[in-house]
Amino acid sequence: MKRSDFIRATGLGAFLSMAGFAQGNGQGNGQSNGPNDTRNLRQPGEDMAGGNPSLIYPSRLTPGDTIAIVATAGIVSDEATLMNMRRSLESMGLRVRFGESVKARHGYFSGTDAERAADLHRMFLDPEVKAVMAVRGGWGTARLIPLLNFQDIRRHPKIFCGFSDNTTLHLAFLKHAGLVSFHGPNGNADWSTLTTESFRAVLLGDGGTGRRNVEFRSEGSTSAIQGGVASGPLIGGNLSILTSAIGTSYQPETNAAILFAEDIGEPPYKIDRMLTHLQLAGLLDGISGFVFGTCLNCKEEESAFSLREVLEHHLKPLGVPVLMGVDIGHHARNFTLPMGWVVQMDADQGLITAELPG
Repeated sequence: MKRSDFIRATGLGAFLSMAGFAQGNGQGNGQSNGPNDTRNLRQPGEDMAGGNPSLIYPSRLTPGDTIAIVATAGIVSDEATLMNMRRSLESMGLRVRFGESVKARHGYFSGTDAERAADLHRMFLDPEVKAVMAVRGGWGTARLIPLLNFQDIRRHPKIFCGFSDNTTLHLAFLKHAGLVSFHGPNGNADWSTLTTESFRAVLLGDGGTGRRNVEFRSEGSTSAIQGGVASGPLIGGNLSILTSAIGTSYQPETNAAILFAEDIGEPPYKIDRMLTHLQLAGLLDGISGFVFGTCLNCKEEESAFSLREVLEHHLKPLGVPVLMGVDIGHHARNFTLPMGWVVQMDADQGLITAELPG
């Protein structure tokens, strides 16, 4: 399989026209206001997304940079899994540091809420750490929200990567700190070829400052439920977590967004229930497009609606492009996607494109 079959990083090419859209919406160049500049800082509950001029895109990693792995929720007890994380990331030229929370234990959490929150803060404030990755998902990240200092996180912007329960942190970082984070592999990922190459293309670089195009095209078959093209800020994550975010301070702003979702172990009737909840809460109103990733172990019964039928029922009436089957989620193949950044989708071509800072 050729790398170009599923992801290509190119020059400014045909997607250059999107630059005006991104700049017009005030998307930043990855530069922070400095550690002592409190302008544009907002408290929880004040929206930072939707093209706000203060949106921060963190700097890419370069060879020799340190990536910290922290526990935001559940436990990884297998030493071999931890060593596989180290090997996978070191093979990309990165230095790996495990946070104290990774080895901590508190019931079914990897340390108390305070310990996990402190570890996350510590890595954001450490100038030697250039990126932070969640060791795994599970339940527990929402318990950290009241303990996080989003002003400190905004003053020290850096890459945060993870998925599943870490959807909570992506939504909170975007809304309360104006920070673009990355819905991508946790440390305990399978690190398949697609996962690794997508992580490299989006998050690793040579220190250049120019803009670049990255294309996300799945290895497997994608399917357009509704054809067409759309553009907008990419918002989403795990569908169960998106649903539980409704009514919280980190409920996402989805108007004009391309909304994406994935899940695991949920039969179609539960996907139906969650999409109904999103619809009743208004989160499907005004979206530009919808991308459904994978739904691992989401068993369908012969006498029930299929997952596709459920998606068609809720999403076709919206009249926007809808694409399903993209490599996003609890699968060996998992794209690294910039949360809150403007992307373009082409449902007919099964393609998502992003113009990213160098």
